Amino acid sequence: MAFASLSSQAFLALAMTLVAAALLVPARHAMAADDKARAPTSAYDSALPPSPSPPVNNGASPPQSSPGDNAVPPSAYTNAMPPLLPLVPPPPPLPFVIVEGTIYCKSCKGKGYNTGIDASPLQGATAMMVCYGRKVVNATGTVTDANGYFLIMFYDMKNFNVRTCKMYLLSSPTPQCSKPYYPPNQWIGLSLVRETRTIPPAGLQGVYTPTSVLFYAPAAKGQCPY
Repeated sequence: MAFASLSSQAFLALAMTLVAAALLVPARHAMAADDKARAPTSAYDSALPPSPSPPVNNGASPPQSSPGDNAVPPSAYTNAMPPLLPLVPPPPPLPFVIVEGTIYCKSCKGKGYNTGIDASPLQGATAMMVCYGRKVVNATGTVTDANGYFLIMFYDMKNFNVRTCKMYLLSSPTPQCSKPYYPPNQWIGLSLVRETRTIPPAGLQGVYTPTSVLFYAPAAKGQCPY
């Protein structure tokens, strides 16, 4: 009886060993297959870097691309220096002369007038410069400002001659001071004299003035335009 009991226990231990061995063999085959699947198939596969894992968003909005991200790099032509053009000097300024002067209204006294010469500036009066040759070759008119000042910029240099150009009274803006006083009538012109300017502008050939200021006067005694 003891032998039979021992034999059954030995048989049971042997059976359990066989079952464990049978279960272990498929597990080893599965592990070998998994290792084979993960092993590199060639030297090229082993040289490849691991593929990057996708970034984690965490609910943030994707970054916005700027226009500079899609900018095309400049080509070699755009970086090249532009062709140098020959420098053309500007044309020289046209030569000219300036003729300037003043026109007053005589015998008007009051606030703001020059009592030393007993006259006031006459705004809106006109004077005319006439240059002569064998005949009248140029006549240029000008109008005075609030100070009685007039200015002529004269470019007809071929017909300008200080000895043959004269300045005349032409018209007055008011009938109350419309009588020529100096020169005494509209047919008498004043000669021109040259002024001295230290730094004339480009093209200026000279500055000239009449030999005196020009005057109008009231046509009748006691009249005053102001």
